[in-house]
Amino acid sequence: MKKLVAKTKGALSHVKNMVSSGPIYRVANIEKDTQDEYIATIQMVGKTITFTVKPEEILADDSMTDKFSPRDIRTLTYLGYLGINSPKYQILAKRLAEDTDRMLFAIKKKGSSTIEVKTAAEISVNKEMLKNLNQEDAHMVGHTTATENMVEEKEIKRKLLSESAKK
Repeated sequence: MKKLVAKTKGALSHVKNMVSSGPIYRVANIEKDTQDEYIATIQMVGKTITFTVKPEEILADDSMTDKFSPRDIRTLTYLGYLGINSPKYQILAKRLAEDTDRMLFAIKKKGSSTIEVKTAAEISVNKEMLKNLNQEDAHMVGHTTATENMVEEKEIKRKLLSESAKK
């Protein structure tokens, strides 16, 4: 019985030392990678050992989260929030198509290296893409779609009026 009590006291003191010793890791640096995602450089407290990891990977692991200070967890949570709420699509460039007189947009999806070229009408029909653009880009696409439709309607109206005048 004395051995069991001694082992329990030893285990409790070990746990107490772990809890009271403070955080084991700290956030040393935060950068964005080529995919526009946040990467945190983590350092072991009191050591020169560092490693890089995405904030969401740390936050998904409860045992890892317990090893950081509350301030570092707040920072990592904020970065996770920014990543979740950032637009998933970005318009990189726009130009006028030579053959159709329609605006073409070069669009990149977050996390992907491929670039898609679409017209304003194609983007407007794709609700998932339109919803995941930032507000300025979505407004530009909507304005371009409306302008192109207005020009098309004027051309149809002009043709109809010229045909009816011939009769």
